[in-house]
Amino acid sequence: MSVIGLDLGTTVCKASLFDEKGNPVLLEHKEYSVVSPHPGWAEQDPIEVWNTVKDVLKGIVVRAGKYSIPEAICISAQGEAVVFLDRNLKPVRRNILGMDMRSLSQVEKLKEEFGESWLYELSGVPAHPITTSAKILWVKEEELDVFRQISYFLCYEDFILLKLGGIAAIDYSLACRTMMFDMGKKEWSGKVLDYLEIDSDNLANIHPSGEIVGEMSARIAREIGLPSHTKLVTGGHDVTCAALGAGSIREGIAADILGTAEIFGVTLESRKTALDIKPSHFACYCHVVPGRFWLMSLNQTCGLLLKWYRDTFGQKETEEAKKRGEDSFSFIINQAKRSPANAVILPHLVGSGTPWIDAESQGAILGLTINTDKSDIIRAILEAPAYEQKVNLDFFKRFSLPIKEIRATGGGTKSKIWLQIRADILNETITTVHTNEASCLGAAILAQYALGKYSSLEEAVDQMVRVKIRIFPKRTYRDDYELRYKVFTKIYPALKQINHLMSAIQQARR
Repeated sequence: MSVIGLDLGTTVCKASLFDEKGNPVLLEHKEYSVVSPHPGWAEQDPIEVWNTVKDVLKGIVVRAGKYSIPEAICISAQGEAVVFLDRNLKPVRRNILGMDMRSLSQVEKLKEEFGESWLYELSGVPAHPITTSAKILWVKEEELDVFRQISYFLCYEDFILLKLGGIAAIDYSLACRTMMFDMGKKEWSGKVLDYLEIDSDNLANIHPSGEIVGEMSARIAREIGLPSHTKLVTGGHDVTCAALGAGSIREGIAADILGTAEIFGVTLESRKTALDIKPSHFACYCHVVPGRFWLMSLNQTCGLLLKWYRDTFGQKETEEAKKRGEDSFSFIINQAKRSPANAVILPHLVGSGTPWIDAESQGAILGLTINTDKSDIIRAILEAPAYEQKVNLDFFKRFSLPIKEIRATGGGTKSKIWLQIRADILNETITTVHTNEASCLGAAILAQYALGKYSSLEEAVDQMVRVKIRIFPKRTYRDDYELRYKVFTKIYPALKQINHLMSAIQQARR
């Protein structure tokens, strides 16, 4: 019994075929472009997103012929991104992505109207410009003519389910990320919707994760090459799907998801611990596992920093990698200095995540000298997200959160060099699982559960998730990293005022 886990990331769409034991059979992936018309903005063309989804599904179907026809599709989706459709289900503007930071004044209005604590307790996410509600308010205030044309505000899970089968269905975990969802009542918040001047008919229907909500339409099934009775299953926010795919469904097993952004989190059985943490900058919202919660840190720039380097300065490396038939990211990583960098980078290309939550913070490179070369900068790029994560990990430890094991997933786990750097900086053992595509696997687990293959998600995880390798921290550069980490913790406070001034200059230029 095979299923497709469809992962709708920020920059890449992936479809992976898994058998009922969690073995990855096939993987198709394709990038879609991100448009940034102004500093801090990030948008995507909804038509391109949909065509990309169809392309990766067609690729799986063509190659799956000699294996087995998938019985269900389940979606793992990036959070906060919003799609704007008119009453005929046609897009009226480009999608606004989660990492988009334009809604600074709008989130302040939401906080003033409802209070930060109330919003956090409502949906489990801190009030922030990335939230869907802040983006909707921005469109209402800045593009009123566009706003009046919109009949549906959807996230990526519900948008693609609508395109595949004609039903807009969103799960609890992704609904939480909108900051419009009442986590206690499991319904859209009337108070927030009234303030935004929309109603529940403008949003998707809400379902638990791992529920069959329909089947593929005959027309789309024919176009892709699947049977029309292929089941469509609610998945979840890509982070919680990745946590499921890493086996992080019990307290004590943390998941470190290394993608475009980095998310580090733990599963909790109660929200009390999270509500006790002050300031409340760490999201704690519905897991895809019923009755459990996902407490997470967020660093906006992880793989994005390496991608920025590749796309901005790495043309020669990219061309050389292509000639050799190698992955461009792996090729660049292999050019890194073999010892700790002398330069230190503040990785805030799209603002800061936790623990600071500062949308106006910006990136910086410190320690440049006449002797700084490309290998030192690449090494600093690899180290920066780990330093940022250590700030969060130290914060979690101060609140005695149960962390017995760290399981790393995502594209960052493809590089043992990068994993070793992370283990050394964090001074923690890092475990990987049998597939890098944990978000796809998490969606596949939900699909198998929905089809009745397993009686519980715990049983499914026990059968479908397997530990692969363990990376142990080395003592070689421990003192070097500790010294650099002390420097790193001082950079954000020292540059905060300067970065805010730079942000104001850029906004004025727009």
